[in-house]
Amino acid sequence: MTMGIFANCIFYLKVKYLPRQQKKKLQSDIEENGGKFSFLLNPQCTHVILDNADILSQHQLNAIQKNHIHLANPDFIWESIKERRLLDVKNYGPNKSQAVTPPPDPKPSSFEMETDDLSLDSIPEKENPEVTEFYEENTVIPNFPEDFEVAKYNILEKVGADGGQEAVVVELQCSPDTEDCPFVIAAHFLLVDSMQTRRQFTVKKTSAGASEFYENYIEDLKKQGFLLREHFTPEVTQLASEKLQALLLEEVKNSSPLSREVSDLVELIWAEALGHLEHMLLGPVNRISLNDVNKAEGILLLVRKALKSGEMAEQLQKMMTEFYRLIPHKRAPTGEVNLRLLAKKEDLCQLIRDMVNVCETHLNKPNPPALAKYRALRCKIEHVEQNTEEFSRVRKEVLQNNCSKSPGDILQIFRVGRMNEATEFLSRLGNVRPLLHGSPVHNIVGILSRGLLLPKAAEDHGVQRTDIGNLGSGIYFSDALSTSSKYSHPGQMDGARLLVVCDVALGKCMNVFQKDFSLTEAPPGYDSVHGVSQTVSVPTDFEDDEFVVYKTNQVKMKYIVKFCMPGDQIKDFHPCVNTEVEEYGPELSNFSRVEEHADYQLPDAKPPSNVKVGLQDASGHSVPLEDVHIKGRIIDFVAQVIVFQTYTNHSDVPIEAKFIFPLDDKAAVCGFEAFINEKHIVGEIKEKEEAQREYREAVSQGHGAYLMDQDAPDVFSVSVGNLPPKAKVLIKITYITELSMQGSVAVFFLPTTVAPWQQDKALNEHLQDTVEKICIREIGAKQSFSLAISIEMPYVIEFIFSDTHELKQKRTDCKAVISTVEGSSLDSNGFSLHIGLSDAYLPRMWVEKHPEKESEACMLVFQPNLDTTLPGLGDKNKVIICLDCSSSMEGETFTEAKKIALYALYLVGKEQKVNIVQFGTGYKELFSYPKYITNKNVATEFIMSATPSMGNTDFWKTLRYLSLLSPLQGLQNILLISDGHLQNESLTLQLMKRNVHHTRMFTCGVSSTANRHILRTLSQYGAGVFEYFNSKSKHCWKKQIEDQMNRLRSPGCHSVSIKWQQMGTCAAEPLQAPARVRSLFHNDRLLVYGFAPHCTQATLCALIQEKEFSTIVSTTELQKTTGTGKGTVWEHCPIQMPVSGGKILSLSTHLSKLSRRRRTP
Repeated sequence: MTMGIFANCIFYLKVKYLPRQQKKKLQSDIEENGGKFSFLLNPQCTHVILDNADILSQHQLNAIQKNHIHLANPDFIWESIKERRLLDVKNYGPNKSQAVTPPPDPKPSSFEMETDDLSLDSIPEKENPEVTEFYEENTVIPNFPEDFEVAKYNILEKVGADGGQEAVVVELQCSPDTEDCPFVIAAHFLLVDSMQTRRQFTVKKTSAGASEFYENYIEDLKKQGFLLREHFTPEVTQLASEKLQALLLEEVKNSSPLSREVSDLVELIWAEALGHLEHMLLGPVNRISLNDVNKAEGILLLVRKALKSGEMAEQLQKMMTEFYRLIPHKRAPTGEVNLRLLAKKEDLCQLIRDMVNVCETHLNKPNPPALAKYRALRCKIEHVEQNTEEFSRVRKEVLQNNCSKSPGDILQIFRVGRMNEATEFLSRLGNVRPLLHGSPVHNIVGILSRGLLLPKAAEDHGVQRTDIGNLGSGIYFSDALSTSSKYSHPGQMDGARLLVVCDVALGKCMNVFQKDFSLTEAPPGYDSVHGVSQTVSVPTDFEDDEFVVYKTNQVKMKYIVKFCMPGDQIKDFHPCVNTEVEEYGPELSNFSRVEEHADYQLPDAKPPSNVKVGLQDASGHSVPLEDVHIKGRIIDFVAQVIVFQTYTNHSDVPIEAKFIFPLDDKAAVCGFEAFINEKHIVGEIKEKEEAQREYREAVSQGHGAYLMDQDAPDVFSVSVGNLPPKAKVLIKITYITELSMQGSVAVFFLPTTVAPWQQDKALNEHLQDTVEKICIREIGAKQSFSLAISIEMPYVIEFIFSDTHELKQKRTDCKAVISTVEGSSLDSNGFSLHIGLSDAYLPRMWVEKHPEKESEACMLVFQPNLDTTLPGLGDKNKVIICLDCSSSMEGETFTEAKKIALYALYLVGKEQKVNIVQFGTGYKELFSYPKYITNKNVATEFIMSATPSMGNTDFWKTLRYLSLLSPLQGLQNILLISDGHLQNESLTLQLMKRNVHHTRMFTCGVSSTANRHILRTLSQYGAGVFEYFNSKSKHCWKKQIEDQMNRLRSPGCHSVSIKWQQMGTCAAEPLQAPARVRSLFHNDRLLVYGFAPHCTQATLCALIQEKEFSTIVSTTELQKTTGTGKGTVWEHCPIQMPVSGGKILSLSTHLSKLSRRRRTP
């Protein structure tokens, strides 16, 4: 038998860019000519076949040089076969692989792949399922693409009887775009001593089947003596697929000891950042909350707008005073407020945000050890030795395009890698180039921890730089050290500079010769922009070459380069660092003390009240309220109510009276007037802090003062200061509210008694020290009471009745007037009104004209009837309860989160599959895939055992894994319980938006400092609903959780949008609240308010079960009403817009001014 030409060859294939059919052809040709394969680069290999030299790691290059292994491209194989002899590899270097052309007519593979035909969703689970046999062939899995994702992985090791060590890496690989075999379970074994490897794999068609097989296979390995290991060694890392190796960047970071060089770098950049902050800030950075940073950025946005509109310098300084209150400075600048100052303060806010985020890992310790600082960066850093080929190559890349007459000196090079950049990098765009990005040393902590960010605005920041903003709002790079050095200033600690070398996927790059500040994305048909530098023959607007991308996933950091330029003064920097691998975990003593006394039972919706009723003085004597009169107007589901209250100060001295005013959680107070001793005082809507400050000043000066405030969602309070002796006071309060819906019946309710702890907290709040205070507990027990309400409905009113009061009423088909009979009183049951409606589910439109101004307010009502949509859908839906166990959840917040999780678990039906995930920097799951729970003890114990000790809030990792293993049928519903301080917010939102067709997101916000904006936005991207659990209204929590769990079982209506049809082409842009409409579910009602002049028609569009739905609602000029009710509702509609803190602040101020203007004749 003739020996094949590759009989004595063992090939290691690294052909990343070779097409699939050519790769299969390459394997078969090697086998047919006597060659063998190795799936690990080891000393037995004779040849490495690759199509690009850059895809080899430094570890692999070292192994190739050490073992004298030949490098060649695929043409070496095909040309050797053609010549029927083994050719010289020197003529087939990997750089020639661009012109690889295999022989024609490749033979089809005869290998057959066995797959599972049954879904685990349709077969009963076995107690001891048989482990399917793995295939052990060296072949490419048919139709399984190379751009797969790794959903799960484990490393196991065992020591044999002979002392030999064996390791295995098991991966669950996913390819959602592949129909035949979307899931592969691959195992790669290694006999460490002999470096022998073997591979096994199988395929599955469903996520549940793949997850079950993966779990059972791991258990089978354990029975064979393998033990799970947490960390990967460098040798075992080579067993992993390239996709998994990208994910392992963080694993290696957490398991590897720090070198002295890396420790020094970490201490340097940390000291630079803290030193920069300590030089400017009055206190430690860890005392500044992210909420204050959000508010401060909002103020800077307002100042920027005011500066551009020509606001006076005095007003600008006043606005900046509030910024310095939020971000206390040692020496607040007193000079001119200009764009350059604002740019510096925006950079300062970003740096504070970065430092607060990285500090979360070690619970804001003031000076953690070097290892803790390194891990907090969430970025792998390795030192590149100067005597290596890699150092020489990178040094050459950095210096080769230096346009300066004085070349820089490269001091050190560090290899870096971030897990989310490795997994999201758009290498498929092509034209990947190594480019440079310069930045001040104190910014490097932020860049390493969260990557390069897009600027917040594409406008001139006032910074003295030549390229900032030249090509709009993008991330800028150069290919010359002389350019990058302009932005990389010498550090304060050692005088050296730092720059970042990145792989940038330029794709199709457009050359431009003129500046364009308006760009926010690449021009159509292009992926990036290149600003071409001017030359003698080609004049352009650019001094240097500028490369700009507009997506963060086109950037992957590779190296940090420390360098210096001529004239830089290099200093010694010798930090005292601890490089040992030590466990630096958070202290949970405070949490443990909270846990000892925690009660995990949620309060009932209506807790019993034993509070003494009435007006009280300091001695506890009651002062009765004399009478209460109510006037109101109900239009559809909206009510405008005016409450008149009369009481008298019977004391002989002036007092401060505080009145507790109970309302439902949908109410918004919009008017406050007081009549006292023939004086008429009209309240003005202001920001809360400003109103309280003016109230204190008025009381201390002896003036009458009135303050109304919201202490909880259903408690409003009115403070009346310096009430003279024997004075009679009439208070007029106007508020608007939405009616609740019970089937086809609209319900209006006026409560009178509130929870005692809410009353006590409001009554005990300290607002001034000048006069004595007395308190009124509620409207009264048996005071004089009268009520009159007009009612207008779009369709026929079937009935009107009250179960609390006897009524007088007059009505037509669609209108009515009701009032209480003479001698009525208001007791603890309050007042309730029921209005029966026909056609309650039909959409409709209302338009109201202002009685004195040229303005119109519109209201749209939409209540989809979803109970008939896809029956039985709830049975197919999976429920995933995700509990935030990051360090920021410590204390009472985590106890509250566990209460919510436990009650949500209690509400899960027996027909629903469920799983529970604890997450932080990593994640732990109760089951490997959702299961039916017949006994909830195990799940309850899993929640109870959770502690807030899992580091950062990297929810994107959990979301990525859940999305990869989404169910084949039905929907995956995630119930997220968190404070919302998420890392990598943009990536989290991208993942949610990408997977909304099979995964819905329902968010539950806890903590007084919760980031409600990101949680609300995440739920909107995920076709779900956000609920905030206010610690001041715990009696509402059960209802909130029940509503969320009911939505999980219901089909949804999402992506709701409104198009207002206005008369004329010059009509003003309509203003709408809420600007972005949340998803709707069964029994949900949507009310959209807007200022849209001359509008009598609107189109409502939505997706119901991913099917487009559209309806038109309209009215006529004759049907328009006159008043200010709907405009007032619009002004006080909750701001639920996916905007930054600055924009929220801006809109809040705008609405406050709008409210004052609308009610001032």
